[in-house]
Amino acid sequence: MRNQFQWQVDEDEGDPADWGRAEWPHGRNPTFWFLTILLLALLVGGWAVGRWQLQRHQEQLRQQVQAVLDLEQTAVHNSDGDLFFSLQTPDPAWFAAQLHPENVARARTDRQVTKVQQVGEMLWANITWTNNGTTESYQHIAFLQPVNGRLLHIATDPAYWGRNFRLETGWGYLDYMEVDAPSAEEIADFVEVVIGETCAAGCVTDPRPLTLSLTPDWSDTAVPNRLHIPSPRLLALDAAGQPADLFWEELRRRLQRHMTPATVRFAVPPDIAQIADYETAAAFFMLRYPHIRVEIVPLTNPTPAELLAFDGAAFPLTEALLATGQIVDLTDYTRSDPDFAPGDFYEQIWQGGEWHGRIWLLPYAAEMPLLFYDKAAYRRAQYPEPSPRWTWDEMNRDMIITSKPFAADQPSWGFLDPGNDVLFSYAYNWENDCHEPAAIRCERPLTDTAVSAALSWYQSIAGQRGQMPNLTEIPDHERENLLANWQSARRRAVIWVDAPRRYEFQRLLAPIGVTLFPGSSQFDGMTPLHISGHFISQQAENPRAVWEWLVFLSFQPPRAQFRAIPARPSVAESSQFWQILPRELGSPMRIAFPFARPVMLADQRYFTEEQVTAVLSGAATPEQAARLIPSLTWFHETP
Repeated sequence: MRNQFQWQVDEDEGDPADWGRAEWPHGRNPTFWFLTILLLALLVGGWAVGRWQLQRHQEQLRQQVQAVLDLEQTAVHNSDGDLFFSLQTPDPAWFAAQLHPENVARARTDRQVTKVQQVGEMLWANITWTNNGTTESYQHIAFLQPVNGRLLHIATDPAYWGRNFRLETGWGYLDYMEVDAPSAEEIADFVEVVIGETCAAGCVTDPRPLTLSLTPDWSDTAVPNRLHIPSPRLLALDAAGQPADLFWEELRRRLQRHMTPATVRFAVPPDIAQIADYETAAAFFMLRYPHIRVEIVPLTNPTPAELLAFDGAAFPLTEALLATGQIVDLTDYTRSDPDFAPGDFYEQIWQGGEWHGRIWLLPYAAEMPLLFYDKAAYRRAQYPEPSPRWTWDEMNRDMIITSKPFAADQPSWGFLDPGNDVLFSYAYNWENDCHEPAAIRCERPLTDTAVSAALSWYQSIAGQRGQMPNLTEIPDHERENLLANWQSARRRAVIWVDAPRRYEFQRLLAPIGVTLFPGSSQFDGMTPLHISGHFISQQAENPRAVWEWLVFLSFQPPRAQFRAIPARPSVAESSQFWQILPRELGSPMRIAFPFARPVMLADQRYFTEEQVTAVLSGAATPEQAARLIPSLTWFHETP
């Protein structure tokens, strides 16, 4: 093949022929022979110089690629994601692939570049490494490209792989690229053997016909009776350039989990109602998928290690968990599953599962906090109640006027947010000029400038009489008591942030109203939306089986009493979510939802207790605090 990469082939250059002595032939001019010998010497010398320059150039390329690999190794050992990903092309799929435990483990080793071939701007590098401290040597192909004077690791080069081919077999089809043609028959025979061995011991159903694809990347698929595995040239070749034992082991594992029954151990919070809901869903799921068994396991305050020991979980997903590389990227499943429609999700809820352009959390529901206010306080102040579309300046004025103590039992604070929702809302709304009918379509990222603006606003009112308490000045035990009981205490706020599920409880205490987060004169307020969902651990024995379970869960309606918005409009319609809301609550929720914005996984680094405390204590300015982002520990080292 024209573009086939040659794997560690030693070139036998041979020895130059000896020049012997000869008599000048009779009748020939000695000048002729002198010029002939001089011309030959020049040709040989030019060839030698050219070959030396080529070898020197290739060695320079090899050293440059080696420098990239050495920096990657340093970054992985130091858990330095910024350095590592600065050496990669900014491709979301490639980013996700680098977090896979197998790729992280390989990056930790002392990889050596043995050969580099330049094809246009692309570099094809042959890389060897030793797995897990053994003496077994492996090799794989890597692709790099100079970008703005820097050499970056890229996902692939289509020119390397050649044409696509399909081999028809007794078990189905093998799809492969031209460079893998020499191994196609051997791989097909191996699949036949594994299918026979597995089904002799008992498989779910006859897997035939099966389509197995050797891919030029790290993509996966959820298409029934179809399996993907990276080409052995990406996964592992042996020293002779043939598919290595690592490739055969991975292929066997994927085939066996495709054909055998699966057990999904799924971790859930220890809430009795939630446990019952998950167990009921699991019972119905197992009726539909009898070859998949689901075990619901309640966990109380699990550590990341305890949580990741399960196949999947219903716990909040964080950037810290994602950076370890122990969470399965769901993007390929969402795009390839013929029975899955990403369009059947509310857009703003769907985007809450994104991180670095990929989907890691399959959304299930979303909680949308609102502003509650004390109607009696407004009446006593003889002041009009807030409109659904008010501004931040208007809310600041309301909290001061309505909280003036006319009597001993009057509220002493204008506003209270036990969490950080008001900060997110202020930052999302800061200098917003979006004119889309749904705010999420603006895709305006949260910036340090917006964060510092929100912290500045918070700093200006926290601890001010009639405005908002400074919770950081209250001792921890008193703060916990205050936040747990402030609604029923005499020391109350006129306006506060709360969840829709607490609406009836608040009404029992006093007449209340519900309104939206403030906005500006040009744009409605933006409500922070907290997304809940489910994820798959890299420890999952059968990720495809867990995926089927997660999809099933996404069609289950949350309990009506929780007032969590279903992730799918179809589920909201079938459960009549919007119709059964109390009128005083449903109206502001319907107005706010199109302008609600998910608190993205990357946004969670902002408005931490450390940032807020630093600003309110004077230890940092709002601008400085906006940059006090918790550092991530990247790349989990698998034992």
